[in-house]
Amino acid sequence: MNFRILQYFLTVAREGNITKAAELLHITQPTLSRQLMQLEEEMGVQLFERSQHRIKLTQAGELLVHRGKDIQEMVEKTELELKDTESNLHGNIAFGAGELNNINLLGDILRAFQAQYPEVTFDIFTNTTDIMQERMEKGLLDISLAVEPIDVENYDYIALPQKEIMGVYMRADSPLAAKEKIEVADLIGKPLLLPSRLQVRSKILHWLSGSIAQMHIVGTCNLVGNAVMLTERNGYYSVGVCYMPVLESSVCFRPLEPAIEQRVVLAWRKGAKQSRTVQRFIQFAKCFLGME
Repeated sequence: MNFRILQYFLTVAREGNITKAAELLHITQPTLSRQLMQLEEEMGVQLFERSQHRIKLTQAGELLVHRGKDIQEMVEKTELELKDTESNLHGNIAFGAGELNNINLLGDILRAFQAQYPEVTFDIFTNTTDIMQERMEKGLLDISLAVEPIDVENYDYIALPQKEIMGVYMRADSPLAAKEKIEVADLIGKPLLLPSRLQVRSKILHWLSGSIAQMHIVGTCNLVGNAVMLTERNGYYSVGVCYMPVLESSVCFRPLEPAIEQRVVLAWRKGAKQSRTVQRFIQFAKCFLGME
């Protein structure tokens, strides 16, 4: 498959209109239509359902959009990596980052790194640990900021000095907001929202052990930001890590007692082909943290 034709296809899929896509691509509408038909012949499937005024993706077309975006991102990333040199380091580093307070430490490292290498840029992709791991396996992320546990057989990592603290988000007008720390007994009968990730949820359930039968667990949520919004709107008590940027005046956070802390790491795939820029950043981060 010709990469240029793939870009044509993705543009048409995004716009939903061949004429508009042709204008954006600076080619004629007949030329674009011909290229799309050739792509369908090459793939052996119909990618669009065509009507007089609009086109719609088929199931095969939706699959190609999903895969094609990954291919496009990988090509663009590779082009940037090929440009870097040791004497004039530049290029892009793709980070995955959970909703963690340690993003502040990553920001400090990046600021110092870019002061030394001003031509280097970065992308930060925020999602769950499982999604970030999937993108790292595809080569779409270079380094991930994540909580343990880490698959040490497949990943190298730098352990960061600041641990993440787990606690409860609640509305500021909740009676529990007056407490400095939240104990298991405080949550009996309260509508609880727990993290979706099994490893994290297991720690919370262990913390609740002995009182689980008395708990009212209403559901799970994979992103802290969404959990906080549901907490504010529905009066839930959402258990998760302390992620200060999402807090508003109507929501507050109280740590658990006994405490649950999670170590955070910067992780990357073992044996992955890394650009010199990524290699240099890892070395720089170790020095910044006093490890070398």
